[in-house]
Amino acid sequence: MIATWGVRALTALGWLAVLVGVCGVVLRFLDVQNQRLLVLASAAPYLMAVAAVGVLLLGITRHWIGFGVALTVAAVATLSQGPLYVANSSVTASGPELTVMQANIWLGNADADSLVRQIRDRDVDVLTVNELTPEAVDRLVAAGIESTLPFSFLMPGSGGEGTGIWSRYPLTDKVHHSEFVLSALSARVGLPDGASTALYAFHPVPPWPSDPSLWSREMDRIKAVLDAVPADSGPVIVSGDFNSTRDHVKYRNLVTGRYRDAADQVGAGIQNTYPADRQPLPPMIAIDHIVTSGAQAQSVESVVLTGSDHRGLIAKIDLGS
Repeated sequence: MIATWGVRALTALGWLAVLVGVCGVVLRFLDVQNQRLLVLASAAPYLMAVAAVGVLLLGITRHWIGFGVALTVAAVATLSQGPLYVANSSVTASGPELTVMQANIWLGNADADSLVRQIRDRDVDVLTVNELTPEAVDRLVAAGIESTLPFSFLMPGSGGEGTGIWSRYPLTDKVHHSEFVLSALSARVGLPDGASTALYAFHPVPPWPSDPSLWSREMDRIKAVLDAVPADSGPVIVSGDFNSTRDHVKYRNLVTGRYRDAADQVGAGIQNTYPADRQPLPPMIAIDHIVTSGAQAQSVESVVLTGSDHRGLIAKIDLGS
C-alpha cells in the first residue's frame, strides 16, 4: 500500500512525464524556427517516450483521467514514430542497383584509409562527402579512393564548407548550386547499361549555432531545387547532412510526395548519426539522410566513420524500371 504522500508524489511525476511527452508531440508538428526549440525538436522521440512513464505512474496511482491523457499522448507518439519501422515501398524494384554512401568527415578529420577500406569492402558505387577540405582530398587520393571511385566532382573548402562526390561511374551535368552557404552539388551518374540517375549532395547550415532563419531558408531552397526536377526525368538520389531530423517539419516537407527517405522505404527506423565522437555514448539524433525519387531502397544502415563526429550511411538502391 502506497502512503498518501507517495501517491501524490507519483501522480505529480506522472503528470510531469505527460507534460514532457506533450512537448515532444507539439515540437514535432510545429514549424519552429527558434534555436532552442529546434534543438529540442531533434530530441522529440526521447521527449515523447517519457509519456510512457506517465502511463505507468498514473496507472499505478489509479489516476484514471491522467492515465487516459497519458495513454493518448503515448498513442500519438507511437503513431508518429511507428511508421519509420514499417517498410513503405512506392516503386517496384526491377532496375540496376547502386550502393550509395553518405559521409560527413568532420572538417576533413576522418581517417582516409579507414573510409577507403569501407568503400572497397562494401562495394560502394557513389560517395557523397560533407566538410571536405583540400587536405582531406589529398589524403583520400593517397589512400587510393580513385582506384575504386575514379570519377569525381569536388568543391573542397575550409572548415565545413566543402562537399564532394566520388563515383564508380562517369559523372555528367555537373552543377555547383552556389546559392547555398556550404557547397551543394549535383551530377548525373551514368551506369554501364545505359541507365542513369540524378544525384544531389546537400549540406544546409545547422540551425545552431548559425541563424535558424538561414537554415530554414536553405531547407526551403533544397525543396525548391528538388521540386524543379522533372518528374519524368528518371530516378533521383539525394544524399547529405541535412542538419535536420524527421521530427523537423522542414525535413518532412522534403520527403512528402515524390521523395522518400531511404530508411523509411525499408523500415530501417531511426538511423542516428550524430554526435558520434562521445564514446561510450551512442549517436543520439539522425541528421544524415539518403533520399530517393523514382527508386527503391533495398537496405539502409549506419556505419562508423573513424575520426569523424558523424556516422555514415550506406544504402543499396534499386533504380527501378
